[in-house]
Parts: sequence; C-alpha cells; structure tokens
Amino acid sequence: MLRERIRLFRQLNIFADLIITAGSFLLAYLVRRHYPAEGMAYIGPLTDYLWVLLVILPIWWSLLMLHGAYYSQRTTPIFSLVWMVSRVVFWSGIMLFAALFAFKSFLISRWFIGVFLLINLIALSLEKVVILSWLRYIRKKGFNFRTVVIVGMGDRLKEVKDKIDQHPGWGMQVIGFVAIDPAQTTPSTYGIRRLGHLTQLPDLLHQYVVDEVIFATPIGYIDRIEHAVRVCEELGIKTQISMQFYTPTIAKIYVEDMDGLPMLTYSAIPEEVGKLFFKRVFDFVVALVGLTLISPLLLAIAALIKLTSPGPMLFRQSRIGLNGRVFWCYKFRTMVQNAEALKKELEMQNEMTGPVFKIKNDPRITPLGRFLRKYSLDELPQLYNVLRGDLSLVGPRPPIVDEVCQYERWQRRRLSMRPGITGIWQIEGRSHIAEFDEWVRMDLQYIDNWSLALDMKILLKTIPTVLLGRGAH
Repeated sequence: MLRERIRLFRQLNIFADLIITAGSFLLAYLVRRHYPAEGMAYIGPLTDYLWVLLVILPIWWSLLMLHGAYYSQRTTPIFSLVWMVSRVVFWSGIMLFAALFAFKSFLISRWFIGVFLLINLIALSLEKVVILSWLRYIRKKGFNFRTVVIVGMGDRLKEVKDKIDQHPGWGMQVIGFVAIDPAQTTPSTYGIRRLGHLTQLPDLLHQYVVDEVIFATPIGYIDRIEHAVRVCEELGIKTQISMQFYTPTIAKIYVEDMDGLPMLTYSAIPEEVGKLFFKRVFDFVVALVGLTLISPLLLAIAALIKLTSPGPMLFRQSRIGLNGRVFWCYKFRTMVQNAEALKKELEMQNEMTGPVFKIKNDPRITPLGRFLRKYSLDELPQLYNVLRGDLSLVGPRPPIVDEVCQYERWQRRRLSMRPGITGIWQIEGRSHIAEFDEWVRMDLQYIDNWSLALDMKILLKTIPTVLLGRGAH
C-alpha cells in the first residue's frame, strides 16, 4: 500500500509539473501577444507556437527526472529544491534555444521564450516549495510519518537519532533501537527504547509497524547485520545503512550498482553522470555553432599569419588530457618558426616556478602573435579540440607532456577532469600568476567545487577578461 501511494504521488507530481509548464507557456504567450513591449511586433497565432510546447514538455520532464525531482524529498532542504528547479529551467532553456537555432525558427519570439522561462521558474519553484512545506507541516502534526527502527550501537546510533530529532519535518518517528552487542541489555540508550537484540529482528518486524530500518554500526559489524538486511529485503521494508567507513579528506562518497554488485565509491572528481553529459552536449553545441559563425575570422587570421611570418598557420602541440590521455592541441602560431630551439637559451629568464615556462615580453612572439595572444584569438582553433572531446570549454589548464613528468603526486589530480579552454586561472590572473602551485590549486578548486552553474559563471567572467586583454603575455 505504501509503495502504491508513493508511485501515485510521483505520477501526480509529474502531471502537475507538466500542467504548470504548459500553463506557464500559455501565460507567457498571452503576455507577449496582448502586452508587447514598445517597438515589438505582435506575434502570430497560438497554433504557430504549439510545436514549441511539444518540444518543451519532454525536455522539462527528462531534466526533472534526471535531477531527482521525483524521488523522495523527505530530507531535502528547501533551498536545494529551488536550486534544483533553477538548474532544470536554465539548462532546459539552453536546450530550447539550441533547438530553435537548429530548426532555424527565427519567427519564434525570443522575448516570449524569456518570459516563459521566468514564469516557469517561479511557478515550478512555488509548487515544489508549497508541496514540501505542506508535507513537512502535516508531518510535524503527526501525519504522513514513517516509523523507523534503528539497528546499531555507540555514537553512530546517537548521531542518526539526533539527526532525525533535529528535523521533525522529515516525518520519521523512531520507535526504538535493536542492539547488536549481546552485552547491551539496558532498557534504553540515548533516550531510545531498546526493542530487543539483532537475532530478534525478524520477530520485531512482525510485532511492530515498521516502514524503515536504519543500520547504524561500525564497519567491523558488517558480517553480523547481513542476515538482518536480507530479512528486511524479504519483507519489503526500506533499509538504509550508515556505517563508520574510512572518512575521506577530499573524495565524495557515492553508492553505485555494478550489474547488481553494490559498490561504495570514493571519488575526488564529479560523478554526476547526467550533469557531465549535459556539460559535454553544451560544449559540443557551442563549439559547433562557434566554429560555424567565426569561420570567416579564422580564415582571416590564418591568412595574416601566413603573410606576416614564415611557417605554418597552426601550431600543433602534444598536451595531456583526461587521466593522462595525450592529444594534439591546436592553436594559431604566434611565435617564430624556431621557437622551441630558442627556448633553451631563454630558460634562465623563466618567471614561473615549477615545470611551466613563461616569460614576459617573450622575444619569440611575433608582432601579430602578441596581438592574438592579448585577446586570446590564438586559442580559437581549440574549439575543434572541444568538438572532438579532447577539451571542454571550462576546465583545468591542459599541460604539456614534459610538464606532467615533473608533477608531484598531489598535482596529478588536476588531470582527473577534462581540461578546458578557460578556467579559474584564466579569470583570476592568467599570466600574472607566478607560482605554479597556485595555478594547480586553482584547478583543484574548480574540480572540488564543479557544477554547471560554476561553468557558466566562469564563461561569463571570461568574456570581459578576454575582450579587455587582462593579464595576457
């Protein structure tokens, strides 16, 4: 019965989201049609826009599913729920604009789409907040609660109980605990009533109404609880395990399924597969559209390089990518033809600590190359690397092979994420950063705090940095 209610609530939630999204679309259309901004033409009939709604609904539904909107939000903070909706609407909007561009639908009002996104963001956020707030209110009043039994001992038992007590809106009612240690015979611990011993759990689950069992035990007791977990599984009772594993200093902990084999994963890099997929899709679309739009500029720069200095138009160099993969990185040539040979003569002037070579007023740079570097025009061919998947638009700086050979162990973690054309190092100082360790720390800061929103923030900050030529050598 409980599972059927959860399934029904989820289906109603999906239906409500689709109705709200369709309603936001119709409201935005009415606003745009009947209250056009000054100087804007009236838009066409609604029938001309209905195909856009048919594109919108599956995109919104897919992204809401992907972001976990239809899983239990019992313990989710309200801010996180609103932030989830904001991310869904933002990335859905990006995909919608990409679809309109791909279909060459220039007659569809962009102002209308903007109004729709704003209305939809407000409406979906209000819906989620109102539903969650209402559920938490009635749970505090003793309704819609789940009865919980904790199987555990020691501080872990207390930590779980304290968390539940601190959040009455979760609607979790602890009816007692089951002891693992046979020597533990006290009638209560930390104010929790003792129901019995682990061997008695099957009988206790029949005796009491139990919706959920939480195992809060040290790692050394894993063998003792295996049978108890299987009993809960057979009875269809939801089970959670909170164990005192090794606590990582950097890595985050994920639970994964390897073809039925449960895996506890410690990962120091982002593991949100769905978000990384959209990062890749965004990279591909922007690179493809960008290369198409700036192709005349690329041809003009290539011609100027050929006319002003001898040598090839493009500079190709081996770089190290994701997890040590080697790829050819392409840039417009900005130095004289024998730049690598001259590098040995200039090594004493290196202004950068560590394995990176960089000097101000490098004599190997051509006059045109200096201009290209100042405004990062030399890096435009790297959009081809983004298209191939060697680079991302945003990521750690791609190092050369010799540089990686000199890395200390902690510095190699910057290779754990796909490198990018721009990053925190680009907007925070570019060539003004003299300490290589600081450069690496910026890359690790990006990896540890990565999100789609951070990528967008870096991209937006990169624009004025590049246009004003800040910090370029």
